[in-house]
Amino acid sequence: MMPNIEFLRNCGICSSQIVSYVFSFPRFFLLKPESIKQFVERADALGFDRKSNMFLAAIRMLSSMSEENWKLKLKLLGNWVSLKMISCLLLGRHPQVFAVSERKIKQVTDFLLNRTNIGISFIISHPMVLICSLERRLKPRLLVTETLESKNSLRRKVSMTTIYKMPDKKFREKYVLPYLKELEEVSMSIVGT
Repeated sequence: MMPNIEFLRNCGICSSQIVSYVFSFPRFFLLKPESIKQFVERADALGFDRKSNMFLAAIRMLSSMSEENWKLKLKLLGNWVSLKMISCLLLGRHPQVFAVSERKIKQVTDFLLNRTNIGISFIISHPMVLICSLERRLKPRLLVTETLESKNSLRRKVSMTTIYKMPDKKFREKYVLPYLKELEEVSMSIVGT
């Protein structure tokens, strides 16, 4: 473990971030030092900035999948945008998005792109939406907000950013509990999200 910690420090990663990762992801630090070095080289080759707080997250993300899986995810997202855009916008800020399965990336992306008011630019600007549960978060919340909008119950349209980012408790307090009568037709299992 210590050789990996020392190596990561020498890569410019601050000690406090390393300590945090040791507690959160201890198995990562038990990898062979040669493997850690390879992941750092891959992160460098992909253009991750060593000075970024996301550099260690990128290394850990790369360690969680084979190079083949990595290429599959890049190819999948490459169907919608250029690889350069993917690396600039997704990888620099949220490398953990690539820890999500190819199937989930495809499902969430297809679902969002089939909506009339959401384009690929939204997904690129808000890559964390790919981590959200489609069945437990995105679909139920969209159903609630669309139902309220169709009944003119809301003063203004709810942004997709609000829909996916708002904590569950706050979403219920703001969009469900005050409108229980308007949401009668929405099943209680969906409202209970």
